[in-house]
Amino acid sequence: MKLHSTDFLKSKIALMALVFLTFACATSDQNISNSGDGSRINKVIDSVKDIAAGNKSEMDLLAKNCPENQKEGLQFLIENMPERDLKNLSADFLLQNLNYAYKVMDEVKWGKRIPKEIFLNYILPYANLHERRDNWRKDFYDQFLPLVKNLETPSEATLLLNDKLWDIVNVRYSTKRPKADQSPYESIDAGLASCTGLSILLIDVCRAVGIPARFVGVPLWKDHSGNHSWLEIWDNGWHYLGAFEKSPLNETWFGERAKTSDDSNWKYSIYANSFKKTDVIFPPLFDSTATYVYAEIVTDRYSANVNDEGKINLAVRLFDKQNGKRVIGDVTIKKDGEIIGSGKTKDEKRDYNDFLIFNVDPNSEVEIIADFNGKIKTEKMKLNDSKYQFINITLNN
Repeated sequence: MKLHSTDFLKSKIALMALVFLTFACATSDQNISNSGDGSRINKVIDSVKDIAAGNKSEMDLLAKNCPENQKEGLQFLIENMPERDLKNLSADFLLQNLNYAYKVMDEVKWGKRIPKEIFLNYILPYANLHERRDNWRKDFYDQFLPLVKNLETPSEATLLLNDKLWDIVNVRYSTKRPKADQSPYESIDAGLASCTGLSILLIDVCRAVGIPARFVGVPLWKDHSGNHSWLEIWDNGWHYLGAFEKSPLNETWFGERAKTSDDSNWKYSIYANSFKKTDVIFPPLFDSTATYVYAEIVTDRYSANVNDEGKINLAVRLFDKQNGKRVIGDVTIKKDGEIIGSGKTKDEKRDYNDFLIFNVDPNSEVEIIADFNGKIKTEKMKLNDSKYQFINITLNN
């Protein structure tokens, strides 16, 4: 196993302080429910009993009670499961997770089209990162399968869930959530979550209804404005979306910013979580001990089609007062007295890094006029040639 950068472990504590603001694939005719090798699963379980320590009896129950057609899935989980889970998860927890993961694939219209490798790594797993292990699968299956059962594709189902889920569970975006890396039930209990908790919740709901989904994040945007988390779903390929955001797949507020990411520094890379062990560790931003979460580096998928025509991005936020709240206001931007763009800023219901973005010429001087309920604030700004530039406009200042 190796980290993306040899100095990763030395750097991660510093990074946490900096950003704490907080296969494809087999052919589709593979049968997800193929029987596993019964003798093989017994050997796999025996091989981890010393690690499981006081949880050995639960391992024995797994080997004894796992249905034949689910043993391949159990073997995948055991071989890739972190030590904390081998020591703590019960047989009942894992057997129920297996049962409902396999069950739902016979009940959704797209179930037979999901390759086995995608099912194992992006539907079957019971967790994403190092969040608390909640037994969510049956609950979310019962609650959300009726919403999507008659839809034709994972894409349709995902967009419907992202539209309906948040009112059903009564969860909203807020940086005032108890912590960043909340489990699904922690977010539901709090009624609040930021991008990490929202993504984890939507991923788990997707997996519960047979949609392959994975957690994606960037430790630090290249412009140093912060980090961000989102998710991807698989529908004949990977497609990205933001949890708690109403937009089509692959069309989000952070898409343009993701294009500026690169692998020149591990902090600027984009990582997609993998339950299956890889040679890359998902950067443990919220728990420095969680070096058991694996990833693929997918930066190139986001940065492959950069076409900025020489423009730079000017990002605008509008606040009601000093140290106040973000508000929705009308913003107009002028250059040489002529209007070159207009739009609306975002309020506290949207991600903190969801700016109003203007594409403007580098090294130019612009005038920015903000209007909030008739209250006008004008700022002048001399731009340089940096790809991303920012301005926070405060009304009562």
